[in-house]
Amino acid sequence: MARIRTIKPEFPHSESMGRVSRESRLCFIMLWTIADDAGRLRGNSRMLASLLYPYDDDAKNKIEGWLAQLATEGCIARYEVDGTSYIQVAKWADHQKIDKPSQSRLPALDEASRSLAKGSESSTTDLGPRTVDLGPNTADQPDGFESFWSAYPKKVGKPAALKAFRSAKINGHLPEVLADIGGKAQSDAWTKDGGQFVPNPATYLNQRRWEDENPQSPDIFAGAI
Repeated sequence: MARIRTIKPEFPHSESMGRVSRESRLCFIMLWTIADDAGRLRGNSRMLASLLYPYDDDAKNKIEGWLAQLATEGCIARYEVDGTSYIQVAKWADHQKIDKPSQSRLPALDEASRSLAKGSESSTTDLGPRTVDLGPNTADQPDGFESFWSAYPKKVGKPAALKAFRSAKINGHLPEVLADIGGKAQSDAWTKDGGQFVPNPATYLNQRRWEDENPQSPDIFAGAI
């Protein structure tokens, strides 16, 4: 079992945290609670949702987006070893000061095994009943597309989304886009009626929806004890 972890007072003022959604910040802290003394943990998104959010039924549909934001911002590294997903918390020694740390039983990150997009080891069904269309395996995808695709809650029309991603040239706006998706994914507009009003990813990109005003989401800390 992981030890008690600490949060520095300056954590809320970190610029990297300011570039991800509020929900992703909480997810980052929650990851610390199950990371071992080397800052490593298993990275399967479905497993993480059940461990970190046992009372939140929607977490299994949203945690992949939160992890994608954290990976894009460099807060975590996601990698695979022998088909199993892992996460390494970046700059772990800066976050936690551990007296007599235990030896990690998990494999260390090898840059050759890094994978920003894979968080579900068994299937793509973590997103519930929505239609899944992964499209062709495109080798020349632009940087950041898989992070966008992983975070977006509606998995339809991947080839069209890839084309729109190229046309929109949003790499410089990727943290902004991922934060916008994370916020809207919890809004009433995107969650009601099973998410049927979520625009297709290509539509979102072509219409630059991340520049729209973000719907109000409930404060996740409201009523917290």
